[in-house]
Amino acid sequence: MPQPCSLMGLPRELRDMVYTNVFSFAHSTDESTTRQHELHYGAEVPIIVRLSTISFNWLNLMRTNGLVADEMRQLYHMSSYHKFTADQTWSAQLTLNNDEYTLTWTSLPCPSSCVRHLSINFKINLTLSKFGHWDNDSKDKPGSIFKTLLELLSQIARHGPNIAAETLRQSINFESLSLKVWFADEEKSYSASSGPESIYILGYGKRRLYSRLIEDIVTASGNHVLEQKVRSVSIQGPRSLGSPKTDITILYSDDCDGEIERK
Repeated sequence: MPQPCSLMGLPRELRDMVYTNVFSFAHSTDESTTRQHELHYGAEVPIIVRLSTISFNWLNLMRTNGLVADEMRQLYHMSSYHKFTADQTWSAQLTLNNDEYTLTWTSLPCPSSCVRHLSINFKINLTLSKFGHWDNDSKDKPGSIFKTLLELLSQIARHGPNIAAETLRQSINFESLSLKVWFADEEKSYSASSGPESIYILGYGKRRLYSRLIEDIVTASGNHVLEQKVRSVSIQGPRSLGSPKTDITILYSDDCDGEIERK
């Protein structure tokens, strides 16, 4: 009868593979301890972001014995073990319900010292009246959605995933930001208003909101607003607009200003 194999009976290389897999998937969020965080970016009324508390379930494995804790700690902070893009990417779900944002992390496989990419799945859920009057008062200045995204990016770069925590020893300069934008009615299209006027307002509102976001990001790139935060931005548009995609690369060198390459 074959003897069961324990974790400590495996070679170190296999144990490291187990630890890496655990880092990638074993974390959860606790919505019962959701807290509010205020984003101030010059607006008279701060934007409220609800942030769920992050729980790293792999800590339970780390507490089994001292050797496992030492091995996991070494591996977690060793950049050479986070070789693939997926292992270097923080992923989050950001939801906008009219005037309130909710941020929920879905994948945190590496520490801030090893992260290189940020992926945000951005769900927008606005009432019909909101679509019809969105950002009417923000002509010739950045829209509120872009300003919120920019401030969130700044907070994450300075403080990590718990955006109100202590300041990181070194701010994160992300190599890429991947932003996937979609609208709540695309999930349950049968529940959307079907009148001609409603369909026109909904379609017009989506196009204006999405094009405004692209315009704000391009303008911010040219004005060096994104400098020291991210080097390239990839934006996937909503299905209802034909799933457009825009890639913006910000090229910097030591002796000249940044250039923008848009595809």
